[in-house]
Amino acid sequence: MKKILYAILGLMLVQMQANALDIVYPTKEYSKINSPSTFIVGSTKPNDRLFINDREIDVHKSGAFAQAVKLQNGVNEFRVYSGNVEKTYTIERPYVGGGNWKPAQIVDFECPKIMEITREGAPVRTTPVQSGINRLAHYHRGMLLKVDGEKGDMYRVVLANNQKVWVAKSDVKRKLVNYDRAFLYDYRERETENNYIYEFALSKQTPYSITEGETMTLKIYNVGGNDNNIATFNIKLNQMLMGYDIRYKGDTLVLSIKKEPNLSRKHPLKNVRIVVDAGHGGKELGAVGCCRNYEKDFNLSIAKYLEKELRSMGATVYMTRSYDKYVSLNDRVRYTNDKEAQIFVSIHANSLPDSINPMTRRGSSVFYYYDEAKPLSDAIMNSVANKMPVNNEGVKQASFAVVRNTSAVSVLVETAYVINPYDNELLMTDKFRQDYAKAVADGIKNYVWQSSRIKMAWLSRNKIKCEKIS
Repeated sequence: MKKILYAILGLMLVQMQANALDIVYPTKEYSKINSPSTFIVGSTKPNDRLFINDREIDVHKSGAFAQAVKLQNGVNEFRVYSGNVEKTYTIERPYVGGGNWKPAQIVDFECPKIMEITREGAPVRTTPVQSGINRLAHYHRGMLLKVDGEKGDMYRVVLANNQKVWVAKSDVKRKLVNYDRAFLYDYRERETENNYIYEFALSKQTPYSITEGETMTLKIYNVGGNDNNIATFNIKLNQMLMGYDIRYKGDTLVLSIKKEPNLSRKHPLKNVRIVVDAGHGGKELGAVGCCRNYEKDFNLSIAKYLEKELRSMGATVYMTRSYDKYVSLNDRVRYTNDKEAQIFVSIHANSLPDSINPMTRRGSSVFYYYDEAKPLSDAIMNSVANKMPVNNEGVKQASFAVVRNTSAVSVLVETAYVINPYDNELLMTDKFRQDYAKAVADGIKNYVWQSSRIKMAWLSRNKIKCEKIS
């Protein structure tokens, strides 16, 4: 029944185009695309027939269409016509020669070298690949690292005898100094209204790593007087992990763990601080839909409905933008961290690379980076899948900047595909956007209340415990 209602509402929203034919993608009449295939996306009058190189293409009742086309090496020409309008698009697929390319090999240094980090927040990675979910930590400018090898554009970093990671060569420079041990002078615990804070006073900044779970494990490397020169601390959580931050302040490593909220059965999200992020905005359009509608507008509409739903449940809600303006990724992260948000939800609509047929992909997905955010991702995806007429494309881990760099429990929601005519019609429907926001809000509520441990902690208020184990 809901699907029928959304379809009726979608048809009511369709406006006849001034031009019978509007091609959204490719964006230019001549383009270079290095892919075995691409797609032609746009709209025409709903009752007009559409042809690409004399082959008739299905047109959605909204007038939208999306058609995958194969690309041969060299020049490919596509003649698109509908009604009395004809357009020609030329796409060149570059020839790719075999060449003599060989993969980079690991080179071991005869003597370790000392490198200094030159970029704030430089990532160290578990594999020698500069992309993906392989980040172990982010280190401050000026921190010294010992490297004992290289592969391509990466150096191999020695954290301990049995643990090595990688850093980009572009993020460090050679430093002619000794790599002396650090010393842990003092360890202190305190708490504020919103956080438990653990401070580790060191003689200098030195690498660290932290793993999540019911017990968080912090390892501080190159610290003298410890087994294998690693100072290890276990932080036993008596609550659900609601976000944390770890960074150096001078030579003191500070771990701040957000307290869980005091919950209210009458207002299920009371005392929960949530940042709602409407993706893109202003000059940044995001993906462009079949009917030349902009992702940024869909995102803002759903985000504002989500804000209203969350407030009705008692949440304290902050918006990264409440109107059509540009906000940088760094500003979104900074705003979220400044508000000490416990939950961060970024709203987006999806698109696809040239090589994937847009008619084969529909639906919603939720992305997270840190393991702490997977339960929230699952709760939102389950709520959306159960309540909305969209395919469930699942929960996925990915290295998006806004979910990677915020200290809250952070997720990114891809609501639907703007370049799929069926999903695009849903996004054009105000009721769909409103209902979608309600489903996301219900997912957040379910996440906060789903664990019996958080209910027990709400009653008992057991303090988090930190203990040094080596």
